[in-house]
Amino acid sequence: MTSVIRIFSLVFTLSFVAVAPLQAGTYKKWVDENGVTHYGTSIPPEYVDRPHYELDERGIERGHQDRARTPEEIERDKALQALRDEAEQLKQEQQARDRILLNLYRNEDDLVMARDGKIAQLDAQIQLTHKEIRRLKARLSDFQAAAAATERSGKQLSTQQKANLDSTQRSIEKSYAIILGKEDEKRDTIERYDYDLNRFRQLRQGGSRAANADVIRQSDIPDLVETAVRCQDEAECARLWDIAQQYARTHATTPIDLAAERILVTAPPRNIRDVSITVSRLTDYSQGGERIFMDVQCAGFTEAREYCHGPEVAAIREQFRIAMQK
Repeated sequence: MTSVIRIFSLVFTLSFVAVAPLQAGTYKKWVDENGVTHYGTSIPPEYVDRPHYELDERGIERGHQDRARTPEEIERDKALQALRDEAEQLKQEQQARDRILLNLYRNEDDLVMARDGKIAQLDAQIQLTHKEIRRLKARLSDFQAAAAATERSGKQLSTQQKANLDSTQRSIEKSYAIILGKEDEKRDTIERYDYDLNRFRQLRQGGSRAANADVIRQSDIPDLVETAVRCQDEAECARLWDIAQQYARTHATTPIDLAAERILVTAPPRNIRDVSITVSRLTDYSQGGERIFMDVQCAGFTEAREYCHGPEVAAIREQFRIAMQK
């Protein structure tokens, strides 16, 4: 009986193979929920979302279809693909930057020279703007003196006098905004060139190093950014602004020339130990909120400049941020 069954099975298999070439590629293989394997020319609808296989004319598996993915798996795969695409884009961008870097600079000295030239250019623009602020403050002081004399005589300020005061105030605020912007640009420049320098060293391993690569020339004028405090909330900005104005009144040695909504200016310095202070609040268009900062000025002659770089004035600058953060 066993032999008969084996012969019957062999005949059935040979018949299957003989017929298969006529229907090549039409056979499927799938497993039901009970683990039983089935063959046929099409997948029953209830098993379409399950794994199944393609068979060739010899009954050999030539392909398979996995089960249908869940929505969560689809979203995960999309996220992974997005990360791969982003990584590839960053890689291509880095390669493009590397080519530009190697084409621009022959050695580290060229790169450091470009960095120092850009910093020197920004420092020159900052110094020129500081000089313009000195001129504007002197002009503001003259206008304020004339306005005070007019008011003491019992007269009202003329339209021209008001316009002069308003335009000078706006010019001072604009000049300070320019300085802060240039100081931000200077910091970004140093950071960018520092990255380029390190990358250049990686690409040109074994190359000679620039002697002054780690030396950044310091400006004679202290940065306003070092005193600047950021605030986001309107109430918090108002609170800090009150502190800034009180600090200026306490530490300045010259009288107030201008106390407006967003700026307070004391009179220009004249004597060796005179300290003129300006505090202002500027809208921070790049990061939102505001930046409140302080500028300290001394008289322009040599002894006064030396005093301005001394410990007393340095302490006034340093304590400003501490007072604001408290």
